[in-house]
Amino acid sequence: MKPLDYIAPLLSIPFSLLAATPPQYSITPIPLPPSKFDMKQIDGLDFLPDGRLVVCLPSGEIFLYQPKSKQWQLFAEGLHNPLGVIAVSNSSLIVSQRPELTKVSDLDGDGKADDYEVLTDDFGMSGNYHEFHFTPVQNQQGEIFFSLGTGSSGDGVRAIVRGKFDSRGRSGRMHSSTPYRGCVMKLTKDGRTIPWSYGHRTPNGLGFDLEGNLFVTDNQGDWVGSSKLFHVQEGRFYGHAASLTWKPGFEGIPVNTSPEVLAKMRSRAAVVFPHGTMANSPTQVLAITPEANFGPFSGQLLVGEMNRSRIVRVMLEKVDGELQGACVPFIDGDPLPRGSNRMAWAPDGSLFVGHTRHSWAGGEGISRVSWDGKIPFEVASMNLTKTGFRFTFTQPVDRSIASDPKTWPFQRYYYQYHKTYGSPQMDVTPVGVESIHISDDGKVVELELAELKAWHIHELTLQGMVSAEGQPLANAYLAYTLNRLLENTPPDPLHFAGEPTPKKSTRGSGKPIKMIDPIGHVYHIEDAQRNGPALSTQYDGYTGLNYADFGVGQQSLEWKVSSGKAGEGQMIVRYALGSSARPLRLIVNGKETATLPFPGTGSWSHWNNLTHPVMLKKGNNTIRLEATNLSGGNLDHLQIVEPSS
Repeated sequence: MKPLDYIAPLLSIPFSLLAATPPQYSITPIPLPPSKFDMKQIDGLDFLPDGRLVVCLPSGEIFLYQPKSKQWQLFAEGLHNPLGVIAVSNSSLIVSQRPELTKVSDLDGDGKADDYEVLTDDFGMSGNYHEFHFTPVQNQQGEIFFSLGTGSSGDGVRAIVRGKFDSRGRSGRMHSSTPYRGCVMKLTKDGRTIPWSYGHRTPNGLGFDLEGNLFVTDNQGDWVGSSKLFHVQEGRFYGHAASLTWKPGFEGIPVNTSPEVLAKMRSRAAVVFPHGTMANSPTQVLAITPEANFGPFSGQLLVGEMNRSRIVRVMLEKVDGELQGACVPFIDGDPLPRGSNRMAWAPDGSLFVGHTRHSWAGGEGISRVSWDGKIPFEVASMNLTKTGFRFTFTQPVDRSIASDPKTWPFQRYYYQYHKTYGSPQMDVTPVGVESIHISDDGKVVELELAELKAWHIHELTLQGMVSAEGQPLANAYLAYTLNRLLENTPPDPLHFAGEPTPKKSTRGSGKPIKMIDPIGHVYHIEDAQRNGPALSTQYDGYTGLNYADFGVGQQSLEWKVSSGKAGEGQMIVRYALGSSARPLRLIVNGKETATLPFPGTGSWSHWNNLTHPVMLKKGNNTIRLEATNLSGGNLDHLQIVEPSS
């Protein structure tokens, strides 16, 4: 655990202070469909031409909603894990259910589906729980694109698989042992299904911009240092190794290939979302259309986020033939639930958002986000110049604040490319402001920086910025993914790394110990999904390959655990804390149940157990520990004792 005094100033800012929904936007809940399974999660969402809303539920049900009467109607049921829908007509839908892309239609006009047509099932399935089939989208030519998630090492491969099994794709944390896991796919108008791009891990969110460019998000994990937004182009490889198993001409075992070799093959992300502060698990991409009644941001992109109550706004530009740009929080915090997974524009131009969690961090329900027609004070665009950045605001700025260099505390960094999970921020360096020029109308501020470094993220949290009329800037946190300069861009340094090595310490490298009389099932740190905590081996006495070092910010660990019975069990967390108490929130199966105290243990190498009752359901459960303030302790492992009855 690092002393807080040595943390960079920006990282000490609480997540909640980095963003807020502008007061000109309101969020209201929409009544939920009457699922017979009491399902409240929304995994697909679109509007029919006649203005009705269509939603897909994880229970396999599809409902239609009439906004005027506020009445729901069951349209179809029995689908398998539908994760996206396209409203083709008032009586026909295209749905991405797990085993196939399906056209679901009402042929006799009674308001319920009676025809299920397989559009394509020409892709593999190993039976792994993580092999999701995401988000179908259709271009103006009638071609359909969809994306396939990779399998997880947390689950196996079944004895019988669909499609060819290739053992080369089986290795790794996230794998592609059957075609074409980790690919964006294209269904042509003549019915052919072809892999369109490779190198995706969990591509939960396709979408087009207004010019017809296709984008997809990907979630942080192995080979993905921080979550990203990619401009998807035919035949390109975007970094996650597993799907190279199915790329023609690639030989060998993908995950055993040197990161240096793969880095030279990959296409960079248009936008990297800084992990823990901007987005942890981005979802659907949705363009702000001219018809949308959503403020002065037409042409920009919205991206949902699972782990936070947030929708991010993305501002892109083309530099040296490739798209890159900035991201900024936009709709943020209560009453927007977490898990903003699917979005669509209503006929009145408001935004409808479907929320889900799928046993991970997230939420549930349907939200409507509407704009009151008044101009918010926001950064309308952030553009690269030869010497810095140009910020265009929606309203004139306060000149005295905008002309102060202290208002603009820039820093830049990058994330490593390697096969391990996530990456720390590397080469974090403050960037000074050399000069500031404000336009006559007060809406444009141009900054000349002491340095612009290609292939780095340039991050900024404006300090105290208000408009000329005194309105605070709702969203002051921006991150620009600077891949290419306007001129004289140096070669891509790749930023690859091999296997990570523990940081050297004057106190020496810690030594692990063997487990002694474990109680229940043991889940080590390497079994958890990490949202922020770093892996460390600095102090003695940990029991796995490493332990988790909670840093600054709302970081978390989440385990997927199994119980053979339902009822009250026990959880035991082994931890060390060489300071005063640093509590963590306990979230079980998506619901916060307690705040655990985690008192100090006396030193960072003195490990104690914290025991707490936990209600488990039969089968899969999620246990999440989340920081409540600035930090947390060092966590070694989790033990689960199943209910006795």
